[in-house]
Amino acid sequence: MKILHLGDLHLGKRVNEISMIEDQKFILDQIVTLVKEEKIDVILLCGDIYDKAIPTIEAIHLLDEFLEELSDLKVKVLMISGNHDSSERLSFGRNLFKRSNLYIASQFNQEIEKITIKEDGYNINFYMLPFVKPAYINHVLKIQTETYEECFKHLMEQVKINEDETNILLAHQFVTVGKNSPELSDSETSSLGGIDNIDYRLFDAFDYVALGHIHKPQAMGREMVRYAGSILKYSFSEIHKDKQATILTISKNKQISLSHHLLKPLRDMREMECSLESLLKRKCEIGNEEDYMHVILTDEEQILDAIGKVRTVYPNVMQISFKNRRHMMQYETIQMKENQIADQNPMELFEQFYKMQNHIDLDEKRAQMAISIFEEVIR
Repeated sequence: MKILHLGDLHLGKRVNEISMIEDQKFILDQIVTLVKEEKIDVILLCGDIYDKAIPTIEAIHLLDEFLEELSDLKVKVLMISGNHDSSERLSFGRNLFKRSNLYIASQFNQEIEKITIKEDGYNINFYMLPFVKPAYINHVLKIQTETYEECFKHLMEQVKINEDETNILLAHQFVTVGKNSPELSDSETSSLGGIDNIDYRLFDAFDYVALGHIHKPQAMGREMVRYAGSILKYSFSEIHKDKQATILTISKNKQISLSHHLLKPLRDMREMECSLESLLKRKCEIGNEEDYMHVILTDEEQILDAIGKVRTVYPNVMQISFKNRRHMMQYETIQMKENQIADQNPMELFEQFYKMQNHIDLDEKRAQMAISIFEEVIR
């Protein structure tokens, strides 16, 4: 059996107010071609199908076209919701869609949904766990857990695994290796203090863990616990991170082999540094003029309508920044102020803030109250 692992489509996403829908359609068409060429049997879509809880009409139509093409190819599709999705909207028609081999798990209901697919006389079990939070699991199961780790430990203990069969988990969570987080980009964030961390070892019972949520494709802890990554670059922090589609090939003896297939975008996301004159005269390496660009201008003089001038070369420019003496001095001034702030204790900063807000110095009584509060918080 051949299984294609994908995640984080974010259909309908806008980057720097530019719609990515045309680029997403291009990649989905590429994926359909890959499905045909590799004779894929099952596709796993591991959450963040849409970018918004209320998706755009264009995003809904694009997903509809994609799923219809896969249905025509007789491919089974297993889809879970992510933190960007509306579980109610994504689950619309789920019972009807099963007839077309589309299985949707968008909301946890008492237990992790299990889909078993038979292949040449042996079973491959898919456990579909949509994005969940401990508070929701506590409510549904009438239990009390405090952390994601504790919550998922309870969930995994409830799953009855047949070790003689192949077992695959679909999930959309922040999975780590102990305290070591996955490599992140600017297009996704982790919670403050690692409160949503889930250690990969909780999933040891599964032969493969198909993850969504993080946009760089990567393994966590062991090769068979993997983030699919997003289908496109959605921030300039990802310019050096190529996107890929992972294919699992499962043999009769339960052996799983992986292959990774590069996804080539319609327009790449790139960064370049040069003067405006060099850019306009094509003296620097231009590349594909249709790419999404972050252009760093090195001109010392002030430029009127810099972005308009850059757009004569790169119509899809997303960002412009400057790298010259003036901006370097401003940056150093900001850094100096940040360092000065870092050297001050909380009480000194509070006194400055109080005076700035009230135009009078902090009196002794209020100062003692503030000191007591700071001591209580630190304790």
